[in-house]
Amino acid sequence: MRYPFEPRSTAHLEPGQFWGVPLSDGRFACGRVLQVPRAKDPQIPVSTRTFLAGLMDWVADVPPTEVGIAGAPLLEQGFAHVRAIRENGGMVLGMRPLEVDGVEPHVWLTTSFIRQAWVYRGATPLHRAVPADGSLPVMGVWGYRVISTLVNQAFVDHP
Repeated sequence: MRYPFEPRSTAHLEPGQFWGVPLSDGRFACGRVLQVPRAKDPQIPVSTRTFLAGLMDWVADVPPTEVGIAGAPLLEQGFAHVRAIRENGGMVLGMRPLEVDGVEPHVWLTTSFIRQAWVYRGATPLHRAVPADGSLPVMGVWGYRVISTLVNQAFVDHP
């Protein structure tokens, strides 16, 4: 894969790829591709344009690099359309395997209704939810500009 590139679908997205998310103060945060669901699943969105995006706990004066984001933990995750990359940085800048930094998608519920919910780690089903899982966060789907809002809240508004 040649970097940078502008994704139009998930065909060339792979877990670990990253892009820079400009902050309102001129700095940059880092978005990562966590998973790209390809198998049909009744609980999660699967399409040629949807992937599990992650916001890393990382900010700098320059866009992210493979070396620069080393060790950055996952802050937030949500399913996103590839257009979210294009509207928040524009290009996938490179790749750093998630395993190198011990980054794994978070565990969450598919819905807040425990009787109907499943527990997933990112886009991977773990088990049917039980009452003890009720404190887990609910799976999120991000609009095109949600990651920009999240990074500004985390790093500019409430540093």
